[in-house]
Amino acid sequence: MKQFYDETHSSGEESSRTLWYGYFGSTEDEGLKNQICQLVEADLQKKFEKTPTATHWIFYREELQKDALTETIRSSMTIRFREGKYVVHYNMSDFEFVLFYDAITTWVRELEDQLNKK
Repeated sequence: MKQFYDETHSSGEESSRTLWYGYFGSTEDEGLKNQICQLVEADLQKKFEKTPTATHWIFYREELQKDALTETIRSSMTIRFREGKYVVHYNMSDFEFVLFYDAITTWVRELEDQLNKK
């Protein structure tokens, strides 16, 4: 996956780092969870003068979809690492919600479990 941005912002004692990546094909892609885990692990190796209190990743899906209003939608997956714990969230289109909700939420839970085992 291609990294688009890597930004760090501070406010008082808090600092956050956000990394944007694109594009992933589908959660059904073999090896996607491992690829994401490897990217996350590698990104956390970067040293900072002040370690970020939270790190965020945003992964954009390659496919564009149309919603019921015929507006173009791009799904994304977000990951947050704070206080030693990962949280994964998937922003899905209405089409994905109707047809693939169970599969996507299971996949997200598995990815979150895999990240938190490290």
